Amino acid sequence: MNNLIELLKALWEVGILPALLILAIGRLSARFDRNKRLTALLGIAERAVKWAEMTFDGGQTQKAQAIKMISDYLMKANKAHLFTAKQIDEAIEWAVENMKEAEK
Repeated sequence: MNNLIELLKALWEVGILPALLILAIGRLSARFDRNKRLTALLGIAERAVKWAEMTFDGGQTQKAQAIKMISDYLMKANKAHLFTAKQIDEAIEWAVENMKEAEK
């Protein structure tokens, strides 16, 4: 145990440990930001799917309108560059599945 403490002291003094801590904090921060953005996208997708289902007939029309609504919202919020088309499509599919499960 004493050797471990001495090793940590040595790593701290030469600057390796602080650099590793900064790197770890940066990675964790980026991961939490990404999760927060994806959670927001799922909420937007849920609202878009509900709106499209109440407003339009036919699955493909509903999906196209939900994609358009999400894309328009993201463009207006200057957040479109944060998401890929695949992520938007997956969010819509998740929202549809979520609605189907809620109806059961």
